[in-house]
Amino acid sequence: MHKKTLLLVWFVVFYSGLHAQKGNNSISMNAEFAIPGFQKENGFGFYAKGFYGIGKSGQITVSLGFALFHSSDSVSDMEKGKTSKNLIPVLFGYKQNIGSFFIEPRIGLGQLGGRWQLYGTGDFVLESVFALMGGISAGYGIKRFSFGINFLAAHGVDAGDWGNKYFHYTSMFIGYDLFSNRRH
Repeated sequence: MHKKTLLLVWFVVFYSGLHAQKGNNSISMNAEFAIPGFQKENGFGFYAKGFYGIGKSGQITVSLGFALFHSSDSVSDMEKGKTSKNLIPVLFGYKQNIGSFFIEPRIGLGQLGGRWQLYGTGDFVLESVFALMGGISAGYGIKRFSFGINFLAAHGVDAGDWGNKYFHYTSMFIGYDLFSNRRH
């Protein structure tokens, strides 16, 4: 009898604790634009982000994106002319909301690649490698919109011209929640 009562009390307390910790879940689309002056590349990107609320002010995040940058930096000794770099990251993070302000460190994996011109020819080489990625975002949310600044770094870890290369960028972003159970 005491075991059943203890089990019932434990279940009620546990269920109440879960209900009290219900957080804000949402799905967002973000557009970002490189900030000139922080890097030589001009570029833009798009991200789809999912947020799973934990507690009143925290969220576990997952994002999938694509970013494209153009520059005249060299990737290979045989390169000449413009280079385009692209990133396809899958990032996991934690977003801490402090009122309308937020900060979100992220880490993940993805593809670092691009296109570069062969020296003395009109031919281009398209190559990509597996990359480790990480960064941080900070911003401000107003109703369903979010605005902020993003930093992301990638390190190619495979062979080839992109292997063992570092690439990082800083961007401004704007996001819109497509779905949200937040109470505004």
